[in-house]
Amino acid sequence: MTEPNDAAPESRSGLAGTLKLIAVVAVLLLALLAAGFVLDLVPKEAIAEVATKVVLLAGIGAVTVFLVGALIGRGKR
Repeated sequence: MTEPNDAAPESRSGLAGTLKLIAVVAVLLLALLAAGFVLDLVPKEAIAEVATKVVLLAGIGAVTVFLVGALIGRGKR
């Protein structure tokens, strides 16, 4: 009997899990920003700037995780 190679699905699920974690953190930060706006803790002028930075940081994190995952995946072959 041959044993199935479980290494590939685990690395893929790890990559997907990390990307989901980055997305969840970005959504939570945007929710905190919105709550700060509603409670008048964050000025209206700062909302667009901070929201843009949160989205850009999430994108940078997602691309970094994807590329590192791809590089590690190639090294295992």
